[in-house]
Amino acid sequence: MPLIGTAGHVDHGKSTLVEALTGQDPDRWLEEKRRGLTIDLGFAWTTLGSAGEVSFVDVPGHERFLKNMLAGIEAIDVALFVVAADEGWMPQSEEHLAVLDLLGVESGVVALTKTDAVDDETIGLAQMEIADQLAGTTLESAPILPVSARSGRGLPELRAALSERAAAAHHPGNRPRLWIDRAFSVAGSGTVVTGTLTEGPINIGDELELLPARRRGRVRGLQSHETPIEEARPGRRLAVAIAGIERSQAFRGTMLGLPGQWDLSDRFTAVIRTARYVDALSTKGAFHVHLGSGAHPAIIKRLEAEHALITVGRPLPIRTGDRFILRESGRRQVVAGGLVLDPAPGRPSQAIRSAATIDPKAGRDVIATRLLGIRGVDDVNRLAAHSGGGYPSQAAVTGGVAVDPERFGELLARAERLVAEHQDLHPLRPGLPLATLAFELGSTPELTGLLVEESTLLKRTGPDVTSTRHQQGLDAEAEASWARAEARLKSGLAVPAADDLGLDRELLHRLVRDGRLIRISDDLVFLPEQIEAIRVHLTAMTSPFTVAEFRDRSGLSRKYAIPILEWADREGLTSRRGDQRHLR
Repeated sequence: MPLIGTAGHVDHGKSTLVEALTGQDPDRWLEEKRRGLTIDLGFAWTTLGSAGEVSFVDVPGHERFLKNMLAGIEAIDVALFVVAADEGWMPQSEEHLAVLDLLGVESGVVALTKTDAVDDETIGLAQMEIADQLAGTTLESAPILPVSARSGRGLPELRAALSERAAAAHHPGNRPRLWIDRAFSVAGSGTVVTGTLTEGPINIGDELELLPARRRGRVRGLQSHETPIEEARPGRRLAVAIAGIERSQAFRGTMLGLPGQWDLSDRFTAVIRTARYVDALSTKGAFHVHLGSGAHPAIIKRLEAEHALITVGRPLPIRTGDRFILRESGRRQVVAGGLVLDPAPGRPSQAIRSAATIDPKAGRDVIATRLLGIRGVDDVNRLAAHSGGGYPSQAAVTGGVAVDPERFGELLARAERLVAEHQDLHPLRPGLPLATLAFELGSTPELTGLLVEESTLLKRTGPDVTSTRHQQGLDAEAEASWARAEARLKSGLAVPAADDLGLDRELLHRLVRDGRLIRISDDLVFLPEQIEAIRVHLTAMTSPFTVAEFRDRSGLSRKYAIPILEWADREGLTSRRGDQRHLR
């Protein structure tokens, strides 16, 4: 459903024109009616020819309420720009046009209102003046139609022009997003929020997430134009009854979306364009970023050319391509507008690179690929959140983590080097544990495993990673140490303690892994043939038997008998019951 938004100087007849087109007074507050002045956002709807049912958002024109105007203008599809024929172009006409131009609103109609108060010559001059003012902006081709809400002059032509443009409105994407502009409580329904749904859809029963608070609620009811609906499609003005979220949490500037589809950031790079009445943008002033329906204090740091790094006062659910308005608080004036490039830049060098390489108007997959190229490694869900649902091309993806091809090559080379260095330092170890390699790389085990799979120099050996270039055998010195230890072990089952065999710990572990030694306790190791002799002694025992009986039969002291029997218990050769053991 298309959304038409008004814009123009105060008291030029915006609300009156909307009422003439829809039959509804968009001014909601008693104070607005008393003063004849729109203070906050107003809403109305009607049916316009081929466009079908359309929504209107009526914004305040007075400079003191520009913040409210900016809360409602971002989501519009068609601009209804209003200029009064009896006053002509005014300061807020210029500023409202700047807002539309900076937001990239290209579809619009100019209504030259109050024509019943002037003659035809004045109307002609006003049209010429407006055309001059529109030149060079996104609305320069917009028709300028003389109308009078009082007499009805030009209203059919205005309806037709709005209908034509509204019918062409398009809402791409499938990630529901509703910036909240109002929240209130209704008996029996609980918290109700209103806003314009961009993308979609939303259905009754859906679980939604309130951002940035990350609070979840369930949709209890949907209304559009005071009519209950089961499903809301993009572009609709909505009232959403939502359970699980308090009214105080859902204030203007917060957003509803599907859980897991949005990432929060308080720092982003952007391309900025100044309003045409601003000579140069100084970053020393106090600024507010108006994005979605909210306004947020901001610090601006210029990067290169028209690019900037912007830090806002709180995390926001933003993505590449989001448009915003920059307003200088001191002068209370719109000074620039922009497009988000990288919603979460890293180091300053990455921020500069994102400004130079990301096209915010590119396709979602292209944006995701560019973001990954800057970051090197990122979570695929985070890339989707930042690109509006994109998936990076030519990336290595495992365990939900995507790696840019160039970065993958760098990680692979580093992994090969780390494993080689580890095995040079510890030649007797089986390799570098995969978990340790992942930690050293700052990677995940899944990604590290993929690196090993893709490498021609690495291979998995159980939980470890080894280099195919590494010599697996013992060197001469290690072989000599082993030969001496083996000779000492062959003297009988009353073997020396492991620490007394003259083997360093790494060689001892290596011999155990290779099966040349079998460890039965921290202090004792045996040769495989000695283990077979122990098995023979055990099978010759009469079940059940005690430690003393085994000691007498084997001729071993308790120093050996107890560790051997505990090993036999672990191996399942025997089972202990009290002081006795049973053969299995």
